[in-house]
Amino acid sequence: MSGKKSSPIRHLKRYAGCRLFDPERRVYLSAEDLERLIRQGIRVSVREVETGQDVTDTVVRPNLQ
Repeated sequence: MSGKKSSPIRHLKRYAGCRLFDPERRVYLSAEDLERLIRQGIRVSVREVETGQDVTDTVVRPNLQ
């Protein structure tokens, strides 16, 4: 077993109009907020509210460029 702990995943919801919601903190996130989380090493998972589809790669990749 590895002694290294992985960081918890922050589960975000994406609503119509690409609005991101963090249910843990109960706030909407801007693109800058999302970028800050990623740069702080916080892993994120993003699900489309209407379909339940995982859209993490679609949302996260543009914020890393």
